[in-house]
Amino acid sequence: MTSTQTIERESLCQRILNLPEEEVGLVERYVNDLEGHEPNERTIKAIEESLDPANLIGPFNTVESLMESLLADEDA
Repeated sequence: MTSTQTIERESLCQRILNLPEEEVGLVERYVNDLEGHEPNERTIKAIEESLDPANLIGPFNTVESLMESLLADEDA
């Protein structure tokens, strides 16, 4: 860690210490989200399906053609 990073970290800690209690909770939730979460099976499956070229449609040259395709899927 560089000296600049250390100064920035210390400054951030001081700012957090000066926050009202309810805002500290918001910061805590935000930091928890930054730490990341493991995706569940459903999310992993959706990602894998989205990467499969067989699931690709398009390209669409107009919004109208995109909407026609989306609405056709609802009728199927």
